[in-house]
Amino acid sequence: MAKKKKHEEHENLERWLVSYADFMTLLFATFVVLYALAQTNVNEFTKVQESIKRAFQSISFLQGDNSILKNSGKNVIDSSGANDALIDSLFMEYISPKYEEESFEQIQEQINKLKDNELEGVTTKIDNRGLVITLNDANILFAPGSASLSMEARKKLDYISALIGKKFMLHLINVEGHTDSTPFVNSNMYPSNWELSSSRACAIVRYMIDKFKFTPDLFQAIGFADTRPVAKNDTLKNKALNRRIEIIVLKNINKTQNSANIQNSILKMSKQSQKALRDQQLEAINKILNTKPDLNNQIKYEKQKINDFNKPNINIIDTKLYEIETIRLENKDKNELLP
Repeated sequence: MAKKKKHEEHENLERWLVSYADFMTLLFATFVVLYALAQTNVNEFTKVQESIKRAFQSISFLQGDNSILKNSGKNVIDSSGANDALIDSLFMEYISPKYEEESFEQIQEQINKLKDNELEGVTTKIDNRGLVITLNDANILFAPGSASLSMEARKKLDYISALIGKKFMLHLINVEGHTDSTPFVNSNMYPSNWELSSSRACAIVRYMIDKFKFTPDLFQAIGFADTRPVAKNDTLKNKALNRRIEIIVLKNINKTQNSANIQNSILKMSKQSQKALRDQQLEAINKILNTKPDLNNQIKYEKQKINDFNKPNINIIDTKLYEIETIRLENKDKNELLP
């Protein structure tokens, strides 16, 4: 009797569908998470983060394999201990418009609280560029014809830099210098208002980097001379408004490919390097934010501000400035605006 011929086993050509289905599920979950992070309130982020961890840890590519959030050190959200807070903060800053918007509003609120004392003359607004912080020259940020920061300017920059640094480590910052239309006295150092406005912007950038350890690659210093006035240059008051510095924390939506590469280079730093950089920043930031202002020391401060301009080899312009500042302080209660 002839043997029955065995049928060849049918090869299963659909096995790839299992992996494909897992991949599509994870891809869908990723986009849902990214959308949720962009929309969620910052105060609810901790709850969202925990939910994400639990959800992803329950999914594996193949049965028996480690979940995608294990083998920590190569993922954004992990359980690596002390560095988690920093990584989460950078992650939120980089991708979440909601975090950006709320942080802008919080900085603006803090500056408004201080603008009657430490930040007198500082104004803020949020526009399509980002958060715009304006320091006008009514309180003499710079001596006439000089790009050297006065004591008043340093005091204000300390608070502003600390507030920005507390919220942002990755955001790009533009610093713009502006002058009034008064013709500039010829000088070898500053032949025109273009050089002067640029030097003043650079002085602000240099101060913020040196004292608060901001990443230099994130800054642009720009001089506009008198080409961007906010008021007519017809009165002393308006000229003081036009002599200003604008610090602009740019929205992420405005970043270019080059600036995105700068941000990515920070994100790709090792956790140890990120933490070391942030620790340096926070040391300087907390020193400012945790120090309560001594209002009884205001008179001493005002006198010191005058002494800043009473230096050896003082020139004619600085002598005039010293006289003006002395009179201004004596008539401060009358709110008289002097040149």
